[in-house]
Amino acid sequence: MGLQKSRVPDTLRIVNTNEAVKTRKDASIESSAPDGRATRWQTHRKVRRRQLLREARHAIHKIGPQASMEEIAAHSGTSKSVYYRYFTDKAGLSQALGEFLLASLEQKIVEAAANGSSPADTVHRMIDAYLVMVQRSPSIHEFVTSHAGLGWARLDGDEAPTSSLGLFADHVAHLLLASLRNVAQESGELSLPDDVSLDYWARAVVGMVQSVIEKWSRAYVKGEAPSREQTVDQLTQWILMPLKEHT
Repeated sequence: MGLQKSRVPDTLRIVNTNEAVKTRKDASIESSAPDGRATRWQTHRKVRRRQLLREARHAIHKIGPQASMEEIAAHSGTSKSVYYRYFTDKAGLSQALGEFLLASLEQKIVEAAANGSSPADTVHRMIDAYLVMVQRSPSIHEFVTSHAGLGWARLDGDEAPTSSLGLFADHVAHLLLASLRNVAQESGELSLPDDVSLDYWARAVVGMVQSVIEKWSRAYVKGEAPSREQTVDQLTQWILMPLKEHT
């Protein structure tokens, strides 16, 4: 019998295999970890977008709702192409401005609804919050509502209450209903109709307020509008008129 040869492990192949596995694991970890440069770039874009929106609001407030993209860019100290890069077109800028304004208005309306001491006070506070915003800059309000960017249509796949006037109206109607139910139950001042009728009433209220404030805004620019206080008082009376009062 011949001597058996001792079998020596192929250490070089083992080392190479282990290194290859380690390299693949490291690559997987790196690919799953956030790219620092990409994160910084995204942050930069968000900051720059907010800055451009702020500059656009100033430009529209000064120039008027007819301001062109070129005029807005010139007032902002940049080029029109920069605005197109961030907002695509005028409708996109209008949409972005509208979402910003609706988010701000939503917060004020929520606060107003929470602080109402009676049905009339609740409605009065909610309308006044909207009218104050419009009064501060009728030009921005008209720019946002007159362009295609922010309309009553609901965008496919987007259910955020600030993404369209239609969704915002539904949201405000819900806030109004919830607040009135609570206040009416506590104060006993109003007898509310059935839920189905009340839902339609609330949506109609929001549409009426929107329509009246659009007309008021244009008259306000010409110096022909009634005072904000008179308008809010009148709207409050019209809104509560269909609801039955306890005698």
